[in-house]
Amino acid sequence: MRTTAAALVRINSRLEWQFDRWLLAHRFCNRFGRELRLDPPHTFNEKVCYKRLYDRRTCLTLVADKVRVRDYIAEKIGDAYLTVIYQICRSPEEIDFARLPSRFVVKASHAAGMVLIVREKAAIEFDAVKAQLRDWLRRNYYVEEREWCYRDIPPRLIAEELLLDEAGAIPADWKFYVFDGKAAYVDVHRGRYGDDRRSMYDRSLNRVNVRWHYPNLPQDPIFPHNIETMFELAGRLGVGFDFIRVDLYNIAGRIVVGELTNYPYGGMALFDPPEFDRVLGENWSIPPVYGS
Repeated sequence: MRTTAAALVRINSRLEWQFDRWLLAHRFCNRFGRELRLDPPHTFNEKVCYKRLYDRRTCLTLVADKVRVRDYIAEKIGDAYLTVIYQICRSPEEIDFARLPSRFVVKASHAAGMVLIVREKAAIEFDAVKAQLRDWLRRNYYVEEREWCYRDIPPRLIAEELLLDEAGAIPADWKFYVFDGKAAYVDVHRGRYGDDRRSMYDRSLNRVNVRWHYPNLPQDPIFPHNIETMFELAGRLGVGFDFIRVDLYNIAGRIVVGELTNYPYGGMALFDPPEFDRVLGENWSIPPVYGS
């Protein structure tokens, strides 16, 4: 009986993988108008897709879990770079809103993009907020997006501090593209949840001639005085990964880790010019075999 059950699990896993391979190829062709090439992959998007299908290391799930990744960050660079956590709950009913400060953020542990920003607690409608949070917990991000690293993350709600810059706005998001422990580029993203703009810079802080998803920044940012520390921290967090994106914030010199991302844009980023897809991918050496 156990042998039969194990065989069925292997068959189901194989069928699931084949479905993911077919769906990814279908979406890629619709997005780029060409076949998805994975033998071998060359561009950055192709390599993200390859990682989605072939990298099954548990460390990917660890860093995708917004609760467990905190232990990873603390171990690698120290807990000084973590946000302040107020509560971690398994349901909206567990959240003690009375104990939360007037402004905070609620995130889902098991998905991307599920973020509720509360600037004034007294102004929110608690019933509506709880309904939204219940909907988040019901959703299975792996089933929706077929991104393997989210498959085994238990759904939880995280209430944490709201990070704001000196002007009281959502701070710039510094997204470091880290290859084998070396941060090669930083994507500076401003105006999130509003007038989104971004620009990419190389390791020497030269602006890269590329645009994708959002318009470029109208002018280059003032780089923090500790930008080199940010590059170094991003690299340390990326040790052991052939690629990972490390998102950092910098508020008046205070560096805070936002999240670690395994599959930026799911391997569907539309670069302009398209040639940058290959340029970025040249930094990424896919290992012959992914470990466990």
